Amino acid sequence: MSLNVPESYSNHETENERKPQGASSVPLNGKLREKKMDDYDRTMVSLERKGSNSMYKMVDQPDQSDLLCFNLGGKKFFVMRKNFDRFPETRLGLLVRCTTTEDRLKYCDKYLEGDIPEFFYDMSWKGFNDILDVYRLGRLHFNCGGVCPIRMNSIIEFWQIDELLLDPCCALKYYPDIEECCREIESQIDAEKVLEERLISEDFGTSMLGRIRKTLWNLTEYPETSLAARIYAFSSMSVVIISTVMFILTTMPELDEFHELDLEDMDNETKQATIQNYHRNDAGILVLKILDHITMVFFTLEYLTRLACSPHKWLFLKAPLNIIDLLAILPYFLGFLLEGFKDTLVIGRAGKVLRLVRVMRILRVFKLVRHFNGLQSLLSTLGDVYKEISLLMVLICVCVLTFSSLIYFAEKGSKANWTFFESFWWGLMSITTVGNGEMAPDTTVGKMIGGLTSLMGVFILALPVPIILNTFAMNYKNRVWKHEVMIKKSERVELEKQVENMNHRVHHLGQNSVTGNQVTPVGDVEDDGGKDARRLLSARSTEERRSHARVTYCTIL
Repeated sequence: MSLNVPESYSNHETENERKPQGASSVPLNGKLREKKMDDYDRTMVSLERKGSNSMYKMVDQPDQSDLLCFNLGGKKFFVMRKNFDRFPETRLGLLVRCTTTEDRLKYCDKYLEGDIPEFFYDMSWKGFNDILDVYRLGRLHFNCGGVCPIRMNSIIEFWQIDELLLDPCCALKYYPDIEECCREIESQIDAEKVLEERLISEDFGTSMLGRIRKTLWNLTEYPETSLAARIYAFSSMSVVIISTVMFILTTMPELDEFHELDLEDMDNETKQATIQNYHRNDAGILVLKILDHITMVFFTLEYLTRLACSPHKWLFLKAPLNIIDLLAILPYFLGFLLEGFKDTLVIGRAGKVLRLVRVMRILRVFKLVRHFNGLQSLLSTLGDVYKEISLLMVLICVCVLTFSSLIYFAEKGSKANWTFFESFWWGLMSITTVGNGEMAPDTTVGKMIGGLTSLMGVFILALPVPIILNTFAMNYKNRVWKHEVMIKKSERVELEKQVENMNHRVHHLGQNSVTGNQVTPVGDVEDDGGKDARRLLSARSTEERRSHARVTYCTIL
């Protein structure tokens, strides 16, 4: 660095060299000029050593090595070195004790020397203030908001901070959020794995039969794939509702085809009272029978079509919802078999067995689970809160046994004189707030125990309600957005597969045009294929815009 010394100073220095060096020969103003010259030289030499591009040359710090700079993603943090003596075994504690550049680079991405050493990390700076507060205060407290718990956990592990330093106020929310996030991540990984396996298994090929199977499978399984599939899903749900309504109507004596068989099992007094108000409606029975045949034909064809188009027959048969579908249609065919034997000696009382089989038609109601996402969320909620439900059952059993024993000894010898089984039944009805009007304690002590039992039942039953309600709401929301994400991913995979097949066909046609000396140029074929591919890709945005409405409909179904 070149120093531009003023001419007045250089001339003055030359004159001073020629003058005598005695104390009396130097004037006062000359001494002041020499002092200024010495100060100037020291200042310029110091600047020359630091360099003109030093960014810390204006910092007035007695001991600048005590101040450290940490650069995280472009944002700088200045910290006193002495703070890191509190936890020397952490990442920053080991870093500040390093003496060579090679050792420092083991704990940081870049190291810049200077009066204030700078350690660079190629990462986000969010949450780093909380890490520095650990060294300043000796405990971990989350001041930054909007940081994912999983991200915060990775930050703590990166800087090698002990989680036990976390303040109780932050731990109250941190650990439950970590558990919930880990559960959601695992669920998302499992869902993506299932989607990948499903896409692989449902690849029916490009043949005519494969395309037909693919169309029928999407039509009956995935309402979100097309408008026809949504119309079919709505029709299937309507048939299930109609079948359920018919089952309810057939319980009326006027519309019950087998009401005469029920009269045979009654005593004479009850039979006479029933016959007086009984009027058989043959027209209504015929209409219900025709509708029942139509609905069962629809359910049978639907089940057989799905079974024939399914990629894995055994997995299809053992699926819970498909087992329900099978049990819903089996009573219909067993009814035909039993009606043929009801007048023979093969089955003695075939009418009772037939009625029992026809009661199984109530399983058709469970077919609604396939169409309503809320019912699926409810079943998923029961699986998630089984621990809470088990705890509730244990509490109810303990309380019932306790209060049953108390009421048994309180009422023993009184007018009621209950047995222990009667006391147990009374305790169960009271603890569940159902009540039993026929059984009531007579003694004063028994009445006090009865009131305490009712109050305890209210508290016990109210305990798991918020847990189950919150879990159901969370499962329902998660199921909705996961379903939307899966739909978009499957659509994107299908679109990419179509583009890949089209490019392969274009490439194959291009080779044939070159090999067979066809009239159509290769470039024209490629242009047409490219247009089709671009048209498919442009359709992606349109499909994504329509996906929200599609998902909304599928959520309701």
